[in-house]
Amino acid sequence: MEIILKERGLVKESKLRAQCPQFKCIDPKAACCCQRVLFNQPDFLNQKPPLVELIQSSSCGHIVFFYPKFHCELNFIEHCWGSRKYLYRMLPLTKNEDQMEKNIWNCLDQVTIIKMCRFANRSARFIYAHQNGLNGTQAAWVNKKYHGHRVILESILNSTETM
Repeated sequence: MEIILKERGLVKESKLRAQCPQFKCIDPKAACCCQRVLFNQPDFLNQKPPLVELIQSSSCGHIVFFYPKFHCELNFIEHCWGSRKYLYRMLPLTKNEDQMEKNIWNCLDQVTIIKMCRFANRSARFIYAHQNGLNGTQAAWVNKKYHGHRVILESILNSTETM
């Protein structure tokens, strides 16, 4: 990494440590380590995954959309599954497989359209927070703190910059 940074003319940054402890940088936009400096370079940020390049370069006109890795909060179906798994875990232990399957279907049938809409709204708030530059931790805090609002207020988005 040091050589790559020097080749790019970032001599001062090449003297930083290779990575932050346990790969946890305090500020994702800061130049705290060589890994973060390289990660924030424009050509690294603009590089598409090979699968996306392959699909988009085909003449079929397909569009590819991937959810960011480890961001299941952006998909409301994951919220539905999570709530039903929680409900299933609250049930008493079953003695046989038939009873288990019956309990699973009963739990899945309890997902109402209203709950799905609420999960979809929650996911939309997460997406809105990510689009406005918040990282995962900040988006989770904003979504938890202001879950009763239809949208996340601009003043709240601005106040998270100090976090």
